[in-house]
Amino acid sequence: MRLRFLMLIPELILLYFFVMPITKRICNPGNILGILVCLLLMVITIIPSWFGEKLRHLWNCIGGKIGLIIAAVLLIAAIVFCSVMSVQMVRAIYHQPETPQTVVVLGCKVKGTKPSLMLTRRLKAAKTYLEEHSEVLCVVTGGQGSGEDISEGQAMKSWLVENGIAQERILVEKESRDTEENLRNTAEILKMHGLANEVVIVTDGFHEYRAGLLAEKEGLVAYAYPAKTRALFVPTYWVREWMALFQLFVFGHG
Repeated sequence: MRLRFLMLIPELILLYFFVMPITKRICNPGNILGILVCLLLMVITIIPSWFGEKLRHLWNCIGGKIGLIIAAVLLIAAIVFCSVMSVQMVRAIYHQPETPQTVVVLGCKVKGTKPSLMLTRRLKAAKTYLEEHSEVLCVVTGGQGSGEDISEGQAMKSWLVENGIAQERILVEKESRDTEENLRNTAEILKMHGLANEVVIVTDGFHEYRAGLLAEKEGLVAYAYPAKTRALFVPTYWVREWMALFQLFVFGHG
C-alpha cells in the first residue's frame, strides 16, 4: 500500500508540470494530453482493483478483447515512437556546425509589437551567435498572426537592431504562418541573395529536430543553435512536439 502511494509522487510532479503552464496562458495539445495521461495513471495507482476489474470485464467479451488488443498495440507503438523521437530530438540539439553559417531565427508569438518571452530567448541566442561570428547574416522569419500588430519577422529585426546587431546583417521574411513556411521562404531568400544552403537554426531545443527535417525538405543543410527553454514548459512542448512529428511523418506536413 505504502509503495503504491509513493508512486503518486512522480505522477503528481509530472501533473504539476503540465498544469502550471496553463496559469501562464500556455494551453496546447501537449499539456492537455499530459494532464489526461497523468490523471489516468493516478486512477490506476489509487484504485488498481477497480481498474483491473474493468479490464477483466472487457476481456470476457469478444468485442472488448479485440479492443484491448488494439489498444495495447497502439500503446506500445506510441511508446516506441515517442522514445525514438525523443532520442532524435536530443541528438538534434547537439548537431551544431563546425564553421559559421547563416543564422535562421524561427518565429514565435509576438505581443503587440514586442517578442514574447520564448521569442526573446531565441533572439538572445541569435544575438550571441551573431556577435561571435561577425561575418554571418541572419534571416528572421515569421508572419503576422492573431493578436500581433506587426509580423514576427519585423519584431525580431527591431529587437536585434535595438540590441546592437547591424540592420544590414538582417534579412526579413514576414509572410510565413508555420515552421514549414518559415523554412520554405527562407530557402528562397537565401537563393535570392546568393547565400549558401547551410544554415544554423535558432529555435527552442525541443523544436530543432522537426525544424531540421523541414529544412532538409527545402534543400537546406541545417545545424542547431538552440535557445534556452524555461524548465516549467519543457514537458508540455516536448509532448506537443511528438504530436507534430507524428503529423509530419504520417501526413507530410507540420
